[in-house]
Amino acid sequence: MSKPSITIAIPAYNEEENIEWVVKDALKSLPKYFKDFEIVVVDDGSTDKTGEIVDRLVKNKKNLRVVHQKNDGYSQAMWAGIKAATKEYVAYMPADGQFLIEDMRHCFEATNGADLILGYRGGRPDYNTKRMIFSYGYLTLLTILFDIKYMDVGWVNIWKTKKVQKIKLTCAQGIFILTEILVRFRKKNYKIVEAPSYYRIRRAGEVKNAKWSVVVKTLVSALKLWLEMKLNG
Repeated sequence: MSKPSITIAIPAYNEEENIEWVVKDALKSLPKYFKDFEIVVVDDGSTDKTGEIVDRLVKNKKNLRVVHQKNDGYSQAMWAGIKAATKEYVAYMPADGQFLIEDMRHCFEATNGADLILGYRGGRPDYNTKRMIFSYGYLTLLTILFDIKYMDVGWVNIWKTKKVQKIKLTCAQGIFILTEILVRFRKKNYKIVEAPSYYRIRRAGEVKNAKWSVVVKTLVSALKLWLEMKLNG
């Protein structure tokens, strides 16, 4: 399968239980889909052994890089990975292994000609009622504020690198960075397509994006972006 080149950007904070097997799985799986690829892990000031593990993995791996930065939050870690990308496309992948390279295969098939590929999840067997309310409530909010009607906006995201690197972000906090990029891509009339993906239950570690503090920050970011769009047209 011949595909464009791709950077896989992995923001990581305190993922010592997951980062090694996630990176190794990506290195093993990527050659099935791409001849030219790289992986960039952004260690967001981890206080556990995440950075140490990646430093060890990076030795003798020409297509694996690590960026160490002070703890600056999820959005800044993801943005650092995007800015470090050197390939034609750049894809976000979580450090906890909740989706892997194999799970993005249908999204890879949609890269040619698209500026953004959104992968949508199927079932989420580990979601409790609160997380389901957060998830679908968020999609409803985005429909109201931005007329966004995609099936999923917070999962697989693959961007045309040159275009996403030129985007100026003003409201991104946490996982909301994915939504802000999407909104700004739509405003520029970039080509956005959807493709099926897959959801895996986290093997180990703590879920970091299902807390009330994250929900509040996301809501504030969404309202700020909506107001900016209204004022600036």
